[in-house]
Amino acid sequence: MSLLPLLRLQQFADSAFPIGGAAHSFGIEALVEAGFLNTGGLAQFLEDYLEETGTLEAAYCAASCSLASGHGGRAESIGQWLAWNAELGARKVARESRDGSAALGRRFLRLAANISGDALLAEAAETATLTGAEVHLAACFGLVAGILAVDPSVAAAAFLQQSMTALVSACQRLLPLGQTQAHQILWDLKPAIIAAAERSAIQPSLCTSFTPLADLAAARHATLYTRLFMS
Repeated sequence: MSLLPLLRLQQFADSAFPIGGAAHSFGIEALVEAGFLNTGGLAQFLEDYLEETGTLEAAYCAASCSLASGHGGRAESIGQWLAWNAELGARKVARESRDGSAALGRRFLRLAANISGDALLAEAAETATLTGAEVHLAACFGLVAGILAVDPSVAAAAFLQQSMTALVSACQRLLPLGQTQAHQILWDLKPAIIAAAERSAIQPSLCTSFTPLADLAAARHATLYTRLFMS
């Protein structure tokens, strides 16, 4: 693989990419508020998160990447991709997490289409807008990576790295977590990220995820007395 696609993928995976990721904690804020998550248990929580939610989202990311890199008819490819997005959305139990993922996905896809000028990305974004279909960040990231001809496992790992960076950043605002400890956690999570990316190489509908506590916390987020995040 040449360096140019990797550099472009790195830009899209940057936590500073302006899609509003800093506004979402995906249930972590509610877990902290309820006393279920603290600094000492954060590393283990994120490793478990990667094993369940991370693997599920990585499967849709990798599948979307494969679809984009080998697409034939555009309409057929976009139809399959939108079906995967609907499937992923249906598997997100909490409304706030589902809406947050879809909001980030829409912004990511539009911005990536504008920056890259790619026709398939522009068509996917327009079709989603016209039909009102949900497009989730994991699937959008994979679609963009496929356009760049990035390997699906690399795309999945890059997506998970982005996700973990965003969650750790959220935790820095919710917990007494310093920069040094935050980066140590991210460093130590690398093997778990690779493992989740490797597990994602299956049909997305066959991938399982069971996170009742996180789902319940995300659903209760809207009832918190004070909130720093939208989800």
